[in-house]
Amino acid sequence: MKSQKILNLKKNLLFILLFFLLCIKLNLIQGDNMKTLPDWVLKYKKKGVYVKKTKTGYALYRGHSERVPGKSYPVFKCDEYLGIVTQKDGLINSKPPVKPGIKVYRYGFFRLAEVLCSVLRKSPKMRGMNTDVLFVKAVLSYEGVESQISYEGSWLSIMFPSLNLDKSLTEKEECFLPILKRQVKSKIEDSLGTERKEFIALASNLYAVHVNGSWHLSEISKRLDDLAAQKSISFEIGGRYNGI
Repeated sequence: MKSQKILNLKKNLLFILLFFLLCIKLNLIQGDNMKTLPDWVLKYKKKGVYVKKTKTGYALYRGHSERVPGKSYPVFKCDEYLGIVTQKDGLINSKPPVKPGIKVYRYGFFRLAEVLCSVLRKSPKMRGMNTDVLFVKAVLSYEGVESQISYEGSWLSIMFPSLNLDKSLTEKEECFLPILKRQVKSKIEDSLGTERKEFIALASNLYAVHVNGSWHLSEISKRLDDLAAQKSISFEIGGRYNGI
C-alpha cells in the first residue's frame, strides 16, 4: 500500500513537471521571462490565463492540461481565446465567429402578455380546458397573427412548446375562447393606459435571439425601458412565469 502511494506521488510529480515543460515549449509560460512582462500585460495575467507573445502584442488564453490516452505527457487544452493585449489599446476581446443555427423570436409583446395576463389562465384551467392553447390563441389574436406559423415565430412557442393550434377545440373551448380574447384585450389596455399604443409598438420590436448557444435580446430603446420601469415590467429573458 505504501509503495503504491509513493508510485502515485511520483506519477503526479512527473505530470506536473511535464506540463510545465510543455507550457514553456508552447511559450504560454515564459519562466523567468514572465518577470519581464510589461505591467500592461501582467494586469490581465490571472489564474488559469496564459500569455503568448505575438508579433503585434500578447495573446491571452484560458486553458487547462489533461492526460490523453496514448500520450505519456499532459496536453494543453485551450478552453477559450480571450483576445490580444497591446500597449495602446489594452485588451482587444476576441470576436468568435457566428455559428449556424441562429433563431429569432418575437419576444416583447409576449412578455407584456405574460406579466399582465397570467392570472387569466386560471379560469380555463379550473374548467378543465386546454389552458395553454387558449391562452396562446388569445395573445396571438391581440397581435393580429393567430396562426400556427405565428406561434412558432413567437416566444410563446418556447414557453408553451409543441402546441398544435390547427387542432379542433372542444365545444366548451370554442365558447370560452372569445371570452378569453376580450379579457386579454381589456387587461392589457387597462394596465398600460393612455400610452398603450406606443408601449405595444415598441415592445413588438423587441426580439429574442439565440446565437452561439445562448440567448440575447435585441436592443431595448430608452423609451421602452422608461415605460417598462413605470409599470414594473422586466423584459429579462428567463424570468419565471407568473401564472399557475
